[in-house]
Amino acid sequence: MSPFLFVLIMEDLQLMLQQLIDQNEGFSFHWRCKEIGLFQLCFADDLLLFCTAHVVLVQILRRGLDEFAKLSGLHANPQKSQLILSRSAQAMREHLTAALQFQEGHLPLRYLGLPLLASRLSISDCQTLLLKIDSRIKGWNSIQLSFAGRLQLIKSVLMCGLHLPKGVIRAVEKKMRNFLWKGNSAVGYPNVAWRDVCRPIEEGGLGIRDILALNKALMSRHLWNVIQNNQSSIWVKLIAHTHLRH
Repeated sequence: MSPFLFVLIMEDLQLMLQQLIDQNEGFSFHWRCKEIGLFQLCFADDLLLFCTAHVVLVQILRRGLDEFAKLSGLHANPQKSQLILSRSAQAMREHLTAALQFQEGHLPLRYLGLPLLASRLSISDCQTLLLKIDSRIKGWNSIQLSFAGRLQLIKSVLMCGLHLPKGVIRAVEKKMRNFLWKGNSAVGYPNVAWRDVCRPIEEGGLGIRDILALNKALMSRHLWNVIQNNQSSIWVKLIAHTHLRH
């Protein structure tokens, strides 16, 4: 199925779920989603549904999925679908999983290659990122690279729009530094202070972007979208209603 057709079909699912919600005045949105009426998000072939942890409300969502399956022939895969509960809903887990007919999942989990969790990223949550950097460096080591080649690789791969913990940034910089000077991620002694390496070429540096500064710049772009109140973005609406005072 083409992505365009899938998007059109997901629009039908959204309308069906919206109709069921409108018919049930007692439907309760998740408290963070109430102001903007958010109950579903769809990206590619993934679907996220949100509601308060109550059996009747979960049954409404389940009924919508079943009716959609009858009309479209598209069924939710119970092996790849999960029910994520908050801590306050743990006492109802058996009833909720039975109503939705999905297995229970736990945060953090990976969604679209990124960690999905309800709290701030910690160093342990970023271990996969550090392992990927190690793996990539090992792959680079299989190629005979000059200093200029290693420098170009470092410049080309480091972009991240997540707010990374400083401990993770320091670990990434250490791996970059060792790869640049020694050709691997093993411990080595740098020839030049890293802050000098990150200076522009015009100032005597190598033009490598400072990860902390780059990370802040990318996060500032997200903040700018919030300040501009971009109402076409669901993320902006959610942040504005849940974290910003009017």
